[in-house]
Amino acid sequence: MALESAVRRLFAKLSSQGSKPDKEEKKETEGPPIPHGWQSDMVPRASGKGARVEHSGGGGYSSAGSTRIQWVSRETDAEGEPIQERRPSPAEVKQLDVGFRAAGKIYPDLSKLAVHEEQSGPWALDMYGRTVLALRERFPCFDSSDLLYEHRYFRWFYLFQDGKLTCVYHTDESHTVTVTEDVLDIEDQCWREMQELDCFRERQDRDN
Repeated sequence: MALESAVRRLFAKLSSQGSKPDKEEKKETEGPPIPHGWQSDMVPRASGKGARVEHSGGGGYSSAGSTRIQWVSRETDAEGEPIQERRPSPAEVKQLDVGFRAAGKIYPDLSKLAVHEEQSGPWALDMYGRTVLALRERFPCFDSSDLLYEHRYFRWFYLFQDGKLTCVYHTDESHTVTVTEDVLDIEDQCWREMQELDCFRERQDRDN
């Protein structure tokens, strides 16, 4: 009975964490320091509610609300409004998870998106040395058995290149990726994580 109560308490605790992407155990690989964010003169700002996002594959299904973004300049006018704004123009392509293209580069397979990962954080470097924000959410767990044996994840890999945000989405045990260039709608849990991490930093390489 005591063991059953302990399992129930564990299940309730994990269930109460909500849909925030959780952290699977990772082994940090050797490599150069990983920047915690991207440098940019423009930053994304929530502009409203986005379209509902649905993913399936590998025996899993994900449906979540999203936040619609627009890009705004850090520099503001006399009234405090950004002097420049840009609305993303997304382009979504579903590809096989081998030899796919994202943010202007070709990846032989999904592992090359995170060849060097932090052990305790979501940041990684891809095979080209670019900073990647790697978020994940475990498949839904409905009982104590799921909690013990479910090791599949929904995965989002974000890259920032030439002022645009690219998302590579993958479901474990599927054989495809969905690549969205110049992202417009970001799943709510991913957007919250980006805000907590303060992903976009002011550029340090300005001309004097």
